[in-house]
Amino acid sequence: MRVYKRLAIALAIASTLGAATLSHAATTIKVANFFPDTHPNSIALKETFAKEVESRSHGELKVRVFSNGVLGAEEKLYNSVRGGTVQMAILGTIMDKEVKNVGIIQLPFLFKDYSHAQSALNSDVGGELVSDMSAKTGLHFLAYGVQGFRVVASNKSITSMDDFKGLRLRFPGMESMIAIGNALGANVTPLPISEVFSALEQKVVDGVENPYPNIVASKWYEIVKHVTETNHVFTPNLYLMNDGFWNSLTDEQKAIVQQAAKDASEQEWKLLVASEAKDKEKLQQEGVTITVPDAGFRAALVAAEQGAYSKFYEGNPDARAIVEKINAMGATQ
Repeated sequence: MRVYKRLAIALAIASTLGAATLSHAATTIKVANFFPDTHPNSIALKETFAKEVESRSHGELKVRVFSNGVLGAEEKLYNSVRGGTVQMAILGTIMDKEVKNVGIIQLPFLFKDYSHAQSALNSDVGGELVSDMSAKTGLHFLAYGVQGFRVVASNKSITSMDDFKGLRLRFPGMESMIAIGNALGANVTPLPISEVFSALEQKVVDGVENPYPNIVASKWYEIVKHVTETNHVFTPNLYLMNDGFWNSLTDEQKAIVQQAAKDASEQEWKLLVASEAKDKEKLQQEGVTITVPDAGFRAALVAAEQGAYSKFYEGNPDARAIVEKINAMGATQ
């Protein structure tokens, strides 16, 4: 009997210790994006976000970063983070149909430069743009990162609006972006970013519009040898976390994650802005010709896209006031 009693006590102790161990098990945050490892966002997530979260939480929170679209392209990541299979994702404005004002960010020629974009997004205006994010998507907004100003990489030189005619250009499959491509006069082909390289290689499309870092990181320059610096749209990165997961964190953990996201986004902005000149040099070294539109071409580009504003205001009249605030910020810089 004594043997059994001792065994029972030992099992009870082991069970208690096991429960204690489980209660202190680290919580893992899976963070996913669709950028290559060399992209500023991937670097910032690994060097800043992951390290800060793990060190400041004393190991209570662990971070696993999944870059290169290994967990899916943007649409799949959007659904995954909403469903909770991924705790956090870095997305563009793919949720623009659900979130009333977020589509304002990608209205054509809205921001004049990176400083204007960063200061506007980090102001109260930036908060207005995502004020209904949680209610409409089940996602908690953490910070604004940056993809950059979009340019056109193509297999021919583009020096006027006429050169867009008949050009098969890949655009994201978002209604607002497709409309921008149509306004240029191009034949728009919506494709996931993961399919762009093969589409260029197989001549399914003649070109793609995207920020410089994506053109370099994705090596599209191996196929298309012309870039036209249209800067027609600024594209952000949104650091988003599943609401259910966010609410499961303690107040202290929330503060740690929020600050780490802010710090990572700041690093991302610095890296991307600093890298753009290097990206241009790299493209030129690879035999790519970069064309900067002259004043006449630039004016024609801006004029062609003004319809995007009136269309946006039809569905969201309140957006006009936000756009005016953003324009006023640009005028004072």
